[in-house]
Amino acid sequence: MIRSFIALELKENSTIENITTLTSRLKKNQPNLKLVKPENLHMTVKFLGNISELLAPQIYEILKTEINEKHFQGKEFKYYLKGVGQFNRFSVIWLKLIGDIPFLQTIKDSVEDLLNIRLNVDRDKRTQFKPHLTIGRLRKEKINYKTFDIFKKLVNENKNVEFGPFNISQIKLKKSELTPKGPIYSDLEF
Repeated sequence: MIRSFIALELKENSTIENITTLTSRLKKNQPNLKLVKPENLHMTVKFLGNISELLAPQIYEILKTEINEKHFQGKEFKYYLKGVGQFNRFSVIWLKLIGDIPFLQTIKDSVEDLLNIRLNVDRDKRTQFKPHLTIGRLRKEKINYKTFDIFKKLVNENKNVEFGPFNISQIKLKKSELTPKGPIYSDLEF
């Protein structure tokens, strides 16, 4: 079995540097904030979980021919990251994606339809694609409440800050290996 997901990767170095500057400031305030490593920054389109080694090449082929070739057609679509947000009382810290979101919704819908119809992969319960880039997680029991108000203020101060481009030309099938030091992501290609 292969733990896997389908994602849009962040590759722009200047954007990654801007994010790293912010996350280091957040981490100083909340040392237990678990940051997403710069090389792992991505936007999940669909989490697959554990899939069989026989299914992975079939998913890869659908993504390659039916999504990347037909929808992206070798073009790069311009997006950018702007504004810090949070989910679940600051347990997830993220950046918002700005650009042609309906196009990405079409991509998600196509992925869901193709994988369900052709390979009987369950559809996500959430059908709306809410594109956000998770940059860190903070478990409630690990919050340093002495400095938490400053942390929240720092997040709020960055609600309208632009972090840079997030250009998209394809989606990828990714493998996720869980390790004690955090996940290791790699491309699944066949």
